[in-house]
Amino acid sequence: MNGIAFTADARATIATVSADLCGEMIRHKTLTEKGPVSCSRLVLIKFSYFGFDNAAHSDGEIIVLDAAAQYVAAIFDTLLDRHFPIAKARLMNHYDGDDDAADVDNNTSSFNDRVVAGTNTLSLHAYGLAIDLNPVQNPFIQIAAGKPAVSPDEGKQYLDRKVPKPGMAETVIDIFADNGFSIWGGDWRNPIDYQHFQVSRALAQQLTQASATNAQAIFEQHVERYRRCRRSGKSRGDCVVN
Repeated sequence: MNGIAFTADARATIATVSADLCGEMIRHKTLTEKGPVSCSRLVLIKFSYFGFDNAAHSDGEIIVLDAAAQYVAAIFDTLLDRHFPIAKARLMNHYDGDDDAADVDNNTSSFNDRVVAGTNTLSLHAYGLAIDLNPVQNPFIQIAAGKPAVSPDEGKQYLDRKVPKPGMAETVIDIFADNGFSIWGGDWRNPIDYQHFQVSRALAQQLTQASATNAQAIFEQHVERYRRCRRSGKSRGDCVVN
């Protein structure tokens, strides 16, 4: 890809969320007092990514639960190494927590203290344990009366998943799965959420109820179980714990 080389300083970094950033998240409605995760359990990952313009960008940011941080960093480092294109990765503060606005802007993101659209059920994003990747190339599809409603609208050009296009999630499913995010919304029947990767709800609840130290150990065990299952020759689907 144009001979672009990435140096060691392009690797993802992990830092605690500052008090100022916590305040900003509250003001922009991405963090609430009623959510399942306090600011003290969230971390900020800064990373470089390969853009659709065939250039490297160093402004990627994403917030996740502390227990998963090193694995999320590894995901984005691997995507960079593979020149997998990402449109942008801005914190949900930039959209006041509006998931639709972030999708239209083709933003890759994680933490957002919200419910699943149209329900009262907490989204896995509220735990910092779900990642949405390139929403335009990987749209959300709700099928009603046999007709698909596609969000964002620009994602309609990516409904044919048999024809690979840059930025589509199918080529990186194993990267996410191998780092703990083994549940992919593209496997769902209705809705279908091609952009969405997450852990199980049971694991999310276990991690947030445990101490930070114990949660990290639990997540490491979760990752190792999946990797061990795959090494045994089983398929990704057979190794996923819902």
